[in-house]
Amino acid sequence: MQENPELEREKVKTHLCANCGANMVFDPKIGKLACPYCASSAEIVSDPSAIVERDFYSFLRPENQRLQPMAVDAMQVSCGSCGATIVFIPPESARQCDFCGAKIVAQPKSSDPLVAPESVLPFSITNKQAIENLKQWTSSRWFAPSKLKTLAEHDRADSIYLPYWTFDADSNTDFTGQRGDDYQETEHYTDSQGKQQSRSVTKTSWSYAAGSTSRHFDDVPIPATTSVLPKYLERLNWDFTELVSYEPAYLSGHRAQVYQVPLEAGFERFRQIADSVIRGDVNREIGGDRQQIDSMTTDFSNITFKHLLVPVYAGAYKFKGKVYQIVVNGKTGEIQGERPYSWVKISMLVLAILFVLMTVVLILGR
Repeated sequence: MQENPELEREKVKTHLCANCGANMVFDPKIGKLACPYCASSAEIVSDPSAIVERDFYSFLRPENQRLQPMAVDAMQVSCGSCGATIVFIPPESARQCDFCGAKIVAQPKSSDPLVAPESVLPFSITNKQAIENLKQWTSSRWFAPSKLKTLAEHDRADSIYLPYWTFDADSNTDFTGQRGDDYQETEHYTDSQGKQQSRSVTKTSWSYAAGSTSRHFDDVPIPATTSVLPKYLERLNWDFTELVSYEPAYLSGHRAQVYQVPLEAGFERFRQIADSVIRGDVNREIGGDRQQIDSMTTDFSNITFKHLLVPVYAGAYKFKGKVYQIVVNGKTGEIQGERPYSWVKISMLVLAILFVLMTVVLILGR
């Protein structure tokens, strides 16, 4: 069901400066809308009651999906290189892809309707802070080329909101397996000199195990983008206690990406993460010194989700003509990303370790 267009227009009007009429942007430093031309600022009214957990199975019914643009005046453009779809609110523009650095030549069009986010984590780290953190990060990387500190171009750290799903669920798992309890046993043998010797060896007694275990999962975050390398994005830490209800004003001066991972696919990724956690629970339930899981059947209930936007400075830095992708947590400044390696430094370390080992062997031999 679409929201009232008149109400959406009211939201957009709040982006104009009451003092000079210029377009205001969300300023992470003060947590408000700020005018780039005068000292005016404006609060963004957030409605905590709008942040709700939606029932997963009910929402999958087409009639229950609330589709709408991120804002009435939102524009979007797709990158022909990596396929990312970027949303922005004029006068902000998308001249370059935030994820692969390619120039975007397609003409922007009105934003397509999508499953609307109901909450957002606003930026609190500024662009200047993000670039400074990036400089420190690249200069402190072990095994990075010595020239990285001076030659890396830290000229791209664009603010963009990335889409996430979060899932809550109760799980109940029935399992069967084997419990291994270690014990010591004395073993007799003949050594190389022909003498009888004895030693203590560890053996394992296995017994059948079965039972059930339950767990509640709360706000498990699943990135809904494929534009950022998953192994880096999933390492970022988020505190969802600071969520605020979604307002288009938070996008003013920044960009947002449309989700590329559908809700159903997001839930499958949640199941994979939950399965790994549950396996640890089952092993603890089996007990003993060793465990073997033969079967594991999990039922999920009370499944709910949220669709939200998280803040990152995403982009790339150049080093010797190659582009390396990075993401900076827009709340904490934490950085995850790619970096070049100096094989000369790695080789020197390996040679140094071998030299130390040879020295130790020679000393012991004497």
